[in-house]
Amino acid sequence: MAIDAVRRFTELRRQHPELSDTELLNSNNPRGFTGTADVVVAGAGMLGLCYAVHLKNIAPDLKIDIFEKSLTPIQKIGESTLSPFATFTTGDVLPYDYLLRIFALKDGLHFYSVDQEGREVTAQDIGGLDIAFQLDRRMSELFMTMWAQSLGINVYHGVAVDFEVSARGSITTDLSLDELSIPKPDIPIRPFSTPKVLLKDSSNTIGTSIDARLVCDASGFSRRLTGKFGAREKFESSWNTNAYWTYFREKNTSIIEDRLLAWDYPATKHLCFPEGWGWFIGLISWERAPLANLMDLCAQIITSAAAGIPADKIPCTRALSKTFNCPYEFITSIGWAVRDDFQLPSDLSSYGSGEGEQKFNFFKKRYPTIDKLLTESYEILPTTTANSPTFPVVAGEGWLAIGNSAGFTNPLISPGINAGVAGSWSAANLTAQVLAAPAHEAKRAMMAAAKEHQRFMYDFALPRLFNMNRLWHNAFRDHRLFESIPKTLWSASFEEVDDHYFGVQRQQLYSQADANWMLGSGLDAFQDLCAEVLPILDGPNGGAQPSEEDVAKVLAIAGRVVQERTERWPQNSWGNWLRQYDHKLQKVPGKRTRNAGFLVEATRCISCRYFVHNRSTMCPVCGEKDAWNKSKSSASTICERSLLLSA
Repeated sequence: MAIDAVRRFTELRRQHPELSDTELLNSNNPRGFTGTADVVVAGAGMLGLCYAVHLKNIAPDLKIDIFEKSLTPIQKIGESTLSPFATFTTGDVLPYDYLLRIFALKDGLHFYSVDQEGREVTAQDIGGLDIAFQLDRRMSELFMTMWAQSLGINVYHGVAVDFEVSARGSITTDLSLDELSIPKPDIPIRPFSTPKVLLKDSSNTIGTSIDARLVCDASGFSRRLTGKFGAREKFESSWNTNAYWTYFREKNTSIIEDRLLAWDYPATKHLCFPEGWGWFIGLISWERAPLANLMDLCAQIITSAAAGIPADKIPCTRALSKTFNCPYEFITSIGWAVRDDFQLPSDLSSYGSGEGEQKFNFFKKRYPTIDKLLTESYEILPTTTANSPTFPVVAGEGWLAIGNSAGFTNPLISPGINAGVAGSWSAANLTAQVLAAPAHEAKRAMMAAAKEHQRFMYDFALPRLFNMNRLWHNAFRDHRLFESIPKTLWSASFEEVDDHYFGVQRQQLYSQADANWMLGSGLDAFQDLCAEVLPILDGPNGGAQPSEEDVAKVLAIAGRVVQERTERWPQNSWGNWLRQYDHKLQKVPGKRTRNAGFLVEATRCISCRYFVHNRSTMCPVCGEKDAWNKSKSSASTICERSLLLSA
C-alpha cells in the first residue's frame, strides 16, 4: 500500500541538526511551558502516561504536564500484557489492530515446570480469550508519549523532578472527614495544600518549578515523592524475590522439545523451578531505529487513526519500517525471578563476569531443560539487571502515587502493567473528582481520595498480588502441586468466564470491575484459597521439596475448590481455554489443543513467518491478505503430509 508519508521530525532534524533527541521529542508538546498546571505527573513511564491519558479523556479541560528525567524513552525489560491493559488501550487509546503494527502479538500464558535432572516437564497454559501485546518499552513509551501529546498533554523529557512537602503532606490524621465537610460560618475555607514541584531541566529551556493543583508520583523505584514519607517497606514475608534478565534472539525453534507444549506460539512463557521461574517474552524491537524516524512512524499511525482510516488500511509493519527507515527485529526478553531465601554458592566466578550474568547463568546451567533450550534455540544479546518487591505510603494531601512508586510485586503473570493500570485508572478518576469539587468541598474530596487510593493500593491490590505470587512460587516446588494448583487458581480467578471476556462486563471500556479483578487475585475466593494453602506451604524453605503430608493436604484443598467452582459455574468452557483439560478442569490424556469455541488463536503467517491471529484480515507485519486462513490451510496440509509419511 502506498503511504502518504509526512516526515515532520526527520525534516526538523535535517533543518536543525544541532537539536538533541530530547529537544526533538519535547518539540512535539502542544503547549508552551507556563509554570502552572492543574496536574503534574513525575515520570513518563507507561503507567504515568496511562494515568495522564485517562485523566485527559475524562476531564479534557485539565492542563496536564508530565516530566521525565530520562532524555528519551529507552530500552528496558520487555513487558507482557493481558486483557486489563488491552481493554484500557482499546477504550483510552486505539483498538488492538492499530497497535499490532508496532507491538508483538500475545495470546495467553504458558507454564512449564522443570526438574534439576532434566527428566520431567509439566506443562500448563491458558489462552484463547483475548488479544494482547508484548511490548518493547522504547516503542511503547514513545508511542504513548506522542499519543498523550496529541491529546493536549505536555510531556517533557530530560527534566528531573523533586518535591518539597509539609509535615501535613501525608494522609491527614488531625481532621476527620466529617470535620472537612461544609465549614461553619466562623471557620474559613481551607483548600488542600500540594507538594511544591521542583524541576531540573537538562536543556535549561523551562523554569525551575511549577505550581500544580495536584501531583502524581509515577517516578518508579526512585520514589521522588513517596520517599519523603518513609523508607520502603518489605512485605511481611520470610522471603522475597530478585530478578536477573537479558535479551536473546531466536536462532532455531524447530528443534525445541515436544515436552514444552506449544512453545512455538505467541504466549508469554514461564519456565518454573523450585527456586523461582523464568519468563520468555517475544518482542518486536525498534532499538536500532533513529528517534526522529520512529517519531514520524508513530505520527503516521496516530494521524491516520485520527482521520478515521481503518486499521486494515494502515500499512503493515514492514511497509512502515521501509518508508520511515526504521529497522526492527524480533527478540526475546528472558529472565529469572528467584527466591532470596535460596542459598547461592559463595563462588559464582565460573558463571560469568558480573553479578547479574553469574546469577542468570547459574540457574540456566542448574536445569538441563533450560540450558538445552537456551543453548540450542537462542543467542544472547547484552544487558542484565535486578529488582525486589516493596511498597510504601502511596497517597496524601495534594498527591497520589502509582506504578512502582506505589509498590512493586514479583512480575509473575505481569502485574506491573496489567494490575498497575488499575492504580493509574483509579487514581485518574479520583483526581478528576477532586479537581471538579467545589471550593468548600475541595479539602474533604482530596483527603477522601487519598484515603481511598491508599486503601486500594496498600490494603487491597499489593497484598493480594503478593499472595498470588507466593502461591504460584510454592506450586513450583513439586510437580504434583504444579499439576493441581494452576487449574485451581484459574477456577478461583473467575466466576463466569464468558461474561468476563465478552458478556455484559466487557464493553470495550476499562471499568471498576477490571480494576478490582487484579488478574483474579482481587476475588475473595482467590484469597480464601491463599488463606488455606499458604500456611501449609509458605515459609523460608528456599524452594525445597514439601513433605508428603503437606502435598496431600494441598491436593485435597485444590480438588475441593475445583469441584465447588465448576459446579457453581457449569457454563464455563474450560476446555476452550486450556489445551490439556475438559470443561470440568479434568486433565484429558493426549489432549494438546484447545476445543473449538475459543475466541482467539494465532499461527505463523504463511508469508513472513511471524504470528497472525484469527480476527485479522491481513498480517499486520507483512501485509499478507487473508493471512489467517491461508496460514491455517497450509499448516493443516503440512500436518496431513506428516501423518501420511509417518504411516
